[in-house]
Amino acid sequence: MGIDYYGVLNLKQNCNDLEIKRAFRRLAIQYNPHRQEDESVRELFALAAEAYDTLHDPYRRTVYDQFEEEGLKRGWQGSDKYYEPYTYHGDPIRTYQEFFGTASPYADLLDALHDPHPLFNLPEGRGVRRKMETIRRPLPLTLEEVFHGGLKKVRITRHVLIGDRQDDHGAQRARAQDRHQAGPSVRDRVQVRGGGGPGADNHPRGPCNHVGYRFWREGDNLLMVCNVDLKEALTGCTVVVNTLDHKTLRVPITQVTTPEYEKVIQGEGMPQLTDWRHRGDLVIRFNMALPPYLPQASKKMVTRALRLAAVGGGAGEVENVHKFIMLDKMRRISKSERLPQDL
Repeated sequence: MGIDYYGVLNLKQNCNDLEIKRAFRRLAIQYNPHRQEDESVRELFALAAEAYDTLHDPYRRTVYDQFEEEGLKRGWQGSDKYYEPYTYHGDPIRTYQEFFGTASPYADLLDALHDPHPLFNLPEGRGVRRKMETIRRPLPLTLEEVFHGGLKKVRITRHVLIGDRQDDHGAQRARAQDRHQAGPSVRDRVQVRGGGGPGADNHPRGPCNHVGYRFWREGDNLLMVCNVDLKEALTGCTVVVNTLDHKTLRVPITQVTTPEYEKVIQGEGMPQLTDWRHRGDLVIRFNMALPPYLPQASKKMVTRALRLAAVGGGAGEVENVHKFIMLDKMRRISKSERLPQDL
């Protein structure tokens, strides 16, 4: 049976984060070893610090509620990554200092001096208010917002004092604004939808326009995948890309497309955070879709085309092409139409 962290802090399992902080504050001041020399007090102080370090973290608390102390020490698999096994660092004074902002055993008295009760907050005796804990929240940004930068408005919830009681807190919702530069890194892929017009009708390969893709980011480069069929992979196509800066790029693909082939367009990727004038590249990858069925006649045509390509595709092999055509025509002439052999 592991340690009952809720019991150490005299809390119920359905307690909230504010109740956990209040309980640790009370026990940390009561059992601070610098105030008392009793060895049992040191053990209670260390247990309270370990319980707070475990329960105030949402991930650790969730794992502890499901698998208890053994699950924490074994590690756990989250929805997007694996979390390493957790073991308390063993320094309760460090936990105390991180919580109160000081290692002094009289942190409660320092709070009264530097953050006085409103009744004693007079002009001649105004204390210096200690800086509140920094609130860190993930900022959701689309890939376009990351590309262009700008002003983002978000809602946050913070704990504030209610009334005149120093330990009475409540939740307050507030709006915050964040002005972010172009180019900060992101982890998730973001889908960018778009539409485009047809390509040039006079393209020698017969253009096939592909518009609207899923972009994702690798470093300063933007990547996308273009789906092509067998004909487009062999004869070429035109890829129409609507970029994040509202440009339309028509990228001709004139060579045979293989699964390993990548088309790199320099300077069309994400702006660099240190210097937005420099940008990464746009990398187009290809996914070839093969037809589920080919008629026998189509197979023969493909075989002949590949055989012709094997002898040079007609480049510098005009005589071979003529011979190939002549033999094919001779096979098609019936015996009755052939010239006599004795002529």
